[in-house]
Amino acid sequence: MPNIIIITTHDTGRHFGCYGVDAVHTPAIDAIAEDGFKFTNYFTTSPVCSPSRGAMLTGRYPQSNGLIGLTHSPWDWCFNEGERHLSHILGDAGYYTALFGLQHEASNTEDLGFEATFAQRDDTGRRANALVVARALADFLKTDVKTPFYAQVGFFETHRPHDFGDVGPDDSKGIDVPPYLIDDETSRRELALQQGAIRRVDEAVQIITDALRESGVEDDTLLVFTVDHGIEFPRAKWFCYDAGIGVALLMRWPSGGVRGGQACDHLLSNVDFLPTLMDLIDHPIPDNVEGLSFASVFKDSDAEPARDAAFSIFQGSDSRSVRTNRYKFIRNFSPRRLIDVPVDMTDPPRPRIKQPVAQLYDLEKDPDEFDDVADKPEYRDVYNALSQRLWQWMEDVNDPSLKSPIPTPYYWEAIAEYHQRKEG
Repeated sequence: MPNIIIITTHDTGRHFGCYGVDAVHTPAIDAIAEDGFKFTNYFTTSPVCSPSRGAMLTGRYPQSNGLIGLTHSPWDWCFNEGERHLSHILGDAGYYTALFGLQHEASNTEDLGFEATFAQRDDTGRRANALVVARALADFLKTDVKTPFYAQVGFFETHRPHDFGDVGPDDSKGIDVPPYLIDDETSRRELALQQGAIRRVDEAVQIITDALRESGVEDDTLLVFTVDHGIEFPRAKWFCYDAGIGVALLMRWPSGGVRGGQACDHLLSNVDFLPTLMDLIDHPIPDNVEGLSFASVFKDSDAEPARDAAFSIFQGSDSRSVRTNRYKFIRNFSPRRLIDVPVDMTDPPRPRIKQPVAQLYDLEKDPDEFDDVADKPEYRDVYNALSQRLWQWMEDVNDPSLKSPIPTPYYWEAIAEYHQRKEG
């Protein structure tokens, strides 16, 4: 069985050189793509942290595993009782399991079943930055490596504040301003700092890849680099637009055939990651997994795509989306106001536009999702087909919004007290 290292950053989307963003400094990350596999059409199940990570590491959609919203206070969402995280599955398979840095799937890390945890805090007691986390994994690889191992590596970067860990701005290669932001001094200042955080992540990845090479176990280690969701800017994180759900996925395993600098453009979801990993390590896929393995692409570049649609949920605005290769359909179950695009970040953006109940975008003609065509007659057949597809998915995962607005953990705590009062 191969060793497994999964590196996950916060809030970076696909803002890396190997994904065509020339302004960022990411040679170490780009090198993984050059040696391994790059997935160019990979999407998360949610544009916020916990539901995305939870789906990736259980192979089950947020509505099924229970982790619909953020797990930390004051939101307090959590997995349903009995849900099995990747650390549980690999631990039972004989892996030594260790967490380096942060996780965002449980409010209590002990619930995830890791045998050991490293570098949650630095020497001053503050949250460890990416360099501290990377050095902890490097030390493990050089002095205390137990095989086979599963190392789950979580960097706080590139979450806001972007200057976390004393990061400085990086505009050494210019500034990449996404089309949904106005290109002005304010946007550039914010993005330069975010690019500095990306550069810090790359420095940490270099520490890990150097240590892996020196450890003697590089060939037998499956190295994964990915992101939970899009960048923390208006109209990216917190939205089911591509800027919020499109993320990087890089994989490399020299002795396992995951190599060669290849790119795969199949439409994929991060709920597919766990079954794919199980296939790669030749371990049975748990019966309740909802993701679809795409492991066949590593052996056959002409393999059929595992899916033709990817689904996402954002409970903050009670939104659901379905994305195909050409279209994006979003259904909204709660009121919300949207911001004019491109967004002016000079002042705190003020929402001005009423969010429709349904939105439809033709990604071939409108990749930035600026022109909602839901009401255009020529798109009526597409609207109906994707609307039905989204309803069907919601039924398949027993989405609680089909019954009523979803109560929050706050609601359940409050109503439990009410029932105690009635029974007492």
